[in-house]
Amino acid sequence: MKDHPKAAEYRTEKLTFAAYLIASGKAELVATEPTKGSKNVLFVLSHSPTRDEITGFFSGTATVSALRYSEAMNTLKSAAYEWKRQTGGW
Repeated sequence: MKDHPKAAEYRTEKLTFAAYLIASGKAELVATEPTKGSKNVLFVLSHSPTRDEITGFFSGTATVSALRYSEAMNTLKSAAYEWKRQTGGW
């Protein structure tokens, strides 16, 4: 995980959307943190998505490499489980 300016960071609980942004090469995982009022993990990414990226993903028209998506999912799951182990979350 690299250091990025706070202004560019994007936070989401959505594992699949975070994986899409990472797989597309437009974001990197910066950190994981707890969500307010919940025991869920929040993924902090280095890129705030554009409206087109959001629309493309949620409409099912966005495409990324299946291998990169799978790798991004594994990275995020590992980060979430490590966060859980360290904090006792969930």
